[in-house]
Amino acid sequence: MRIAVIGAGAMGGLFAARLSASGQDVALIEVAPAQIEAIEVDGLRMTCEAGETTYLLPIGAADRYTGIFDLLIVFTKGMHTEAALTAARHLIGPETFALTVQNGIGNVETIETFIPPDRIVMGMTNWPSTLVAPGHIRVPGDGQIRIWAADGTPSPRLRDICAMLDGAGLNCELDPAVEVAIWEKLAFNAALNSLAAAADLTVGEMADRQEARDIVFAIIDEVVAVAKARDLAVDVNHVRQSVEHAFANHRQHKPSMLQDRLAGRRMEIATITGAVSRAGKMLNVATPVTTTFANLLTIFDNAGPVA
Repeated sequence: MRIAVIGAGAMGGLFAARLSASGQDVALIEVAPAQIEAIEVDGLRMTCEAGETTYLLPIGAADRYTGIFDLLIVFTKGMHTEAALTAARHLIGPETFALTVQNGIGNVETIETFIPPDRIVMGMTNWPSTLVAPGHIRVPGDGQIRIWAADGTPSPRLRDICAMLDGAGLNCELDPAVEVAIWEKLAFNAALNSLAAAADLTVGEMADRQEARDIVFAIIDEVVAVAKARDLAVDVNHVRQSVEHAFANHRQHKPSMLQDRLAGRRMEIATITGAVSRAGKMLNVATPVTTTFANLLTIFDNAGPVA
């Protein structure tokens, strides 16, 4: 299968490396000059429990490539999805499928402006992967992927994509209720990312402060309330357990929104905290804590990097 992985960061690199090693024809689409140069010159380095491996993969901006791809795997942050697919429009044909396991919600709706919903696969993944430096990712453990058809109707291509990902060692399974998992991960991310970015706290620092814990679990409760208003059977206890696991095992971690704010990059607000706030308003579900953080983070985003 000819596959374009759009976004060659931590997750895009992991998927591209595993799929390439399994025999798929994989190309990386990226816009960051440092990432492109590092992978072009030295290959993509992946450090995991088994050691370090280098993968030689083509990489460049979308206009480097010609011809139609069978599958686009979108790994940009939500606010970059539209621009990335606009640049890659010439690579999309009448049989091209798209896969998104991006964080947050609203990604499918953006992709639908380029590819019809019957050719979009949505899902979530909990694979851990960190970008150590340009061209170098670290994968400290295992994870899984859960996917389903965005329009709710399974197809042979959906099953093929699942089998391909699973065959690459990415532990993929079909899940008709994957939207529940997406919203549970959304609750986790909205809570930890929002507070970390606003208060400059690591996961461990949030765990150690009762005030921080109160905010985290208040956001989780609001996200779950919105999900239930959408008739999704989200389990608040499952989300809380995931947070407690992070509190105990990932204490030094700086959530991605905080990393972005410290680096002066735009934060992924619109598809996470902001998306929950908008959905709450549409469904008449009160989200005062989440909305306050969405507004505050937007102010920070517009103000530029931390001094």
